[in-house]
Amino acid sequence: MEVYTKKSDDNDAQYLLTYINNVLIPSSNEFFILLDDNKVLLHHAFSFNAILAHAIDYMVFIANKMSKVKRKDFIFNFDKQYSVDGCVHINNKFRLLDAVNNSFKHVELNPKRYSDLIETYGDLTFHSLSAKDGKIFFESPSHAFDYCRVVMRPITAIFKCDLKTTNDVDDFINGRVYGCTGYGYFDYDYEPHDAIDRMTDACGSECMDCGEGGDDCDCPNFIYDGKKAEFAENLDPNFDFEDVMSKISGTREFSK
Repeated sequence: MEVYTKKSDDNDAQYLLTYINNVLIPSSNEFFILLDDNKVLLHHAFSFNAILAHAIDYMVFIANKMSKVKRKDFIFNFDKQYSVDGCVHINNKFRLLDAVNNSFKHVELNPKRYSDLIETYGDLTFHSLSAKDGKIFFESPSHAFDYCRVVMRPITAIFKCDLKTTNDVDDFINGRVYGCTGYGYFDYDYEPHDAIDRMTDACGSECMDCGEGGDDCDCPNFIYDGKKAEFAENLDPNFDFEDVMSKISGTREFSK
């Protein structure tokens, strides 16, 4: 996802760095405390959604000074770059976040600008988000899911990649460096001494779609394009219960 190749202006990059490190990340830390405790209210969600969307504005500003690029195309490319991180059912997270933000700011969305999203989700308005039991749900005729966990959570993770310099900003905007949720990565040696950690991770694995554990995951109640979802376990594909248990038993015998 190369938008430009030359170094951007240091002042512009510093502006984005200051915004991410002094506004976006601190506010995300506070927001995710509410999210973990299921205490998110509607104004919390719209406020943090706007903070994330504003970071996109800064990136588009920098990219547009280096290489003329339309905002719609820029956000589309960001979605293409990061579509696999987080919920695999929603591969237009940045565009949806941008649309939700503008539906909050304006009475009506520009139908041409968001034609693909409107075709997928129907009309997007302020009422597309609703609060229930400390969670914020996105609801449309064909979709219903936890907006904070499915959309904002993985987008926030992308920004958390320790950006410090102008070169970092350029790499980030051009898709060469970014944070992620870490799903699908298992740092094991696959030796007997790993067995207990592997079993612990498997028993406490998160849902890759919403980030919650199996006991708390609401995904079986979510709908994507008219189809029900399920718990998408972040499980090592090489995990075999009997094999790992035998290694745990062997480790215990060896330690006696």
